Amino acid sequence: MATKSIHPEEKFKADKMGSRLFKFGAAAGLGLLALSIVLGSMKGDHWRRFLHAYVIGWSFVVSIAVGSLFFIIVHHVARAKWGIVLRRLAEFMASTLPWLGVLGLGFLLPVLFGNKQLYFWTEPSLHEQSHPLWHHMHHKLGWLDPWFFGARYVFYFLIFSGMALYFAGKSRAMDSAPDDATAASIADRLRVAAGPSILVFALTTVFFATDLFMTFQPLWYSTIYSVVWFAGGMIATYSTLALLARVLQQFGKLSHSVTVEHYHDIGKYMFGWTFFWIYTAFSQFMLQWYGNMPEETVFYNYRMFSEWKWVSLAVLLGQWAFPYLCLVTRWTKRILPLLMFLAVWQLVFHWVEIYWNIMPNAQWGTDQAGNLMGPLYGDPANHKIGFHFMDLTLWLAMVGLFIAGIGKVMKGNLIPVKDPKLGECLAFENY
Repeated sequence: MATKSIHPEEKFKADKMGSRLFKFGAAAGLGLLALSIVLGSMKGDHWRRFLHAYVIGWSFVVSIAVGSLFFIIVHHVARAKWGIVLRRLAEFMASTLPWLGVLGLGFLLPVLFGNKQLYFWTEPSLHEQSHPLWHHMHHKLGWLDPWFFGARYVFYFLIFSGMALYFAGKSRAMDSAPDDATAASIADRLRVAAGPSILVFALTTVFFATDLFMTFQPLWYSTIYSVVWFAGGMIATYSTLALLARVLQQFGKLSHSVTVEHYHDIGKYMFGWTFFWIYTAFSQFMLQWYGNMPEETVFYNYRMFSEWKWVSLAVLLGQWAFPYLCLVTRWTKRILPLLMFLAVWQLVFHWVEIYWNIMPNAQWGTDQAGNLMGPLYGDPANHKIGFHFMDLTLWLAMVGLFIAGIGKVMKGNLIPVKDPKLGECLAFENY
């Protein structure tokens, strides 16, 4: 197989790029977060909207970091060659997981200390047998205890962060290996560790997405919900990899190492994960719709027969149909301005999809006796979108803080310079 050496004029050191990204991201993120807090204080719903929008923006960036961790693990276990020049960028993104875990305290701490505006299962009246939903909820309330919920949150991020830092740390250690044999030994250890890591990753991701996002409507359930969330995150991961690599090239970095051939493969994975996302999303819809059980169809009932039907249509066309048709051809993956446009498009609609998943749960209803019945209750026609500018500012604030996290960990080499298969990656071509 053909190999190449790193181009003698290649700039593969991070130098001041990390500092630039950190300053830009921190300034934008903190500024927009402050604006969002001001906007939240102006609303009369006691921060309910703020907390839901916070989780949506946070979920967006966490899905990218978790997807980056999966990218790393799979590349090691498969001994993949094409993406080696991108793996260090994925390591930077995955290494933000400890920081994102801290950022999530912005909604977790209010839940732990008595805020009842975010998760319906924190409502004290659900513990009373007189409540109409008690017989549906009493067997779930032990699992959904706020402090047990918080303990699981910490456990999930310890697992994610531990794996991310292990793989990133060993990869950087490979850069300073004294000889090729040592570097190859480290690569072999990473490949061996990646096998069981996939199993741990899969189980952690399933429970993570179920706990933090599916429980917004604790009466509804889906066994494939976590897979749909993960699939959307993988679309966003490859889109972010494309944009981050291109930004670095605009500053003169990796100009010779990341070629149109690598972008072509990123485009393939954007296309592939788009197909996988619609497959899982439609599977969830089809099984629940023809099953026709109210505790399952309630999710789609309120998203198809209210104002949310327009967002549902936007998700279908924007998250799947348009990018799927655009990315099905070879040339759209090799014209970089077009691929960058599609990467931005995919990221925007990934946020729209998360918004569509979570924000309808912000509107809670009551029965005629005055009992609080939680989200997705009452006449769907009365269920309003109620879009607020704060929804957008919190999303962009989280993006800014995520960029700051990437900048903070972006040090040293931007590619694993001593990876045994780097030469094959540099010579990679699509046929």
